[in-house]
Amino acid sequence: MIEITNFGWIFAAILAAIFQTFRTAYQKKLISLFGDFGSAYTRFIMAFPFTILLWIGCLIYERNGLPNLSLETLLYCVLGSFFQVIFTIALMNSFNYKNFATGVAFSKIDVLFAALIEILILNVVITNQVIIGICIGSVSVLFLSFAKTSENIFEAFSSVVKSFVSIGTPVGLLAGLAITLSQIFFRLSIVSMDGSLLNRSLFLSVISLLFQIFVFGLYLYYFKKEEFFLIFKNLKACIPVGISGTGATVFWFIGFGLATVAEVKAVGQVELIFSVLISIFIFRERIRFNEFFGILLLSSSILIVIFDKV
Repeated sequence: MIEITNFGWIFAAILAAIFQTFRTAYQKKLISLFGDFGSAYTRFIMAFPFTILLWIGCLIYERNGLPNLSLETLLYCVLGSFFQVIFTIALMNSFNYKNFATGVAFSKIDVLFAALIEILILNVVITNQVIIGICIGSVSVLFLSFAKTSENIFEAFSSVVKSFVSIGTPVGLLAGLAITLSQIFFRLSIVSMDGSLLNRSLFLSVISLLFQIFVFGLYLYYFKKEEFFLIFKNLKACIPVGISGTGATVFWFIGFGLATVAEVKAVGQVELIFSVLISIFIFRERIRFNEFFGILLLSSSILIVIFDKV
């Protein structure tokens, strides 16, 4: 049986962030081919075959058979899948307002939403040190959203304040709230099942993808039919999204099975640092001092959360 150490959620969160950064980067490239909605759909339909293969390999290795699926677990998984679809659409639309790194940044406010929901509604105990780290991380994410277009640090913080009346802000907040609800429901589904964590994570990933492929695909067929069929004409270009999307989903699920959503996502904010690096080395964008300062601030918030646990 495959088991993961108590601190494995930290490594799972970092690996999930790496895979998610590449998946988002590939999706951005696909927007020109398939449009916003078609690009969003590729993460579901292309991740399914790779997830199935991993799950079959897990079943063969562990020889434990299928996990027991209760109605409660299924309901949580379906709700998580639904809100993930909403998040994906909102994130794709956010690219219309901000550049690549900023689009990802606006969705990263989810860690603050997660902490509030888990503390106030689910009665989860989160230490003061982790809360401080989450708050610093949230400020860092918003700061990095405007670091590239600001002349100095003070102007960047000023832009953060002004951004709350921007048309792009509601889209980013919607994405953050949607992915928070998705992750919380996914965590509830994982912890409500028995069996090895890897088996549970892959099994629920398969169920989630089936729901998302059907529901989102039905929407595309009726309202975005051209984008829907474009995907099947160029599946080869979507393979990187499927591979990276599979890795991201599986490692997020593993992380959620070992720690709270707020803790996992606080460490997972390292994705924004990776996205800035992607912007530099793939999209050939120049990094400014403001962005470097934001990266240092975000890195400190992640270390605060990690050192509280190790």
